[in-house]
Amino acid sequence: MYQKYYRRHMIKSAIIIIFLFSFAIVSTYLIYNNFSSKREHDIDTGEMEVVFHGKEGNKINLTKFTPVSDAVGLSSTEYSFTVKNSTTNSVSYKIVLESNTNRINSDECFTKTIPSELLKLSLRVDHQTPVAKILSEYQDNVLYEDTLEADSEEDYSIRLWAINSDFVIDRDSHYHAIIKVIEEG
Repeated sequence: MYQKYYRRHMIKSAIIIIFLFSFAIVSTYLIYNNFSSKREHDIDTGEMEVVFHGKEGNKINLTKFTPVSDAVGLSSTEYSFTVKNSTTNSVSYKIVLESNTNRINSDECFTKTIPSELLKLSLRVDHQTPVAKILSEYQDNVLYEDTLEADSEEDYSIRLWAINSDFVIDRDSHYHAIIKVIEEG
């Protein structure tokens, strides 16, 4: 009688352990796929491929407006991406920052948009020293123009922050933009 009880208990324990082990494997797989698919966003611009490495992709959303110093701004959230040219020809392109009108409309923050005169942008090209400028200083919102040689790639990172100023702005102010890489020619 004791052996029968022991055997039944072992079978139940084995089934529970197998179920838990299977559940852990399936859960881990689903979580991994969920996060890995949201991590990198590929955008094909024609002859070039642009890979955005953050979960936001090519979208910049500043929703918590707090003016900070340049030192703090340079350590803020980084929007990084890689531009790849896998063709046999060199390709000219430019990096542009455009307003994300869809997000502005969905958030209903047209009257609460942070003016570009109060935003500072840091652009780092291929691990060089970043260059920081007031956003309104970029003509036509063109951040960078270059030519990418055949079979090469360049890494970029953008940081955007509100500068310290005497200008009074509502703390509910927002800034929504899209990073675009546009081929020229």
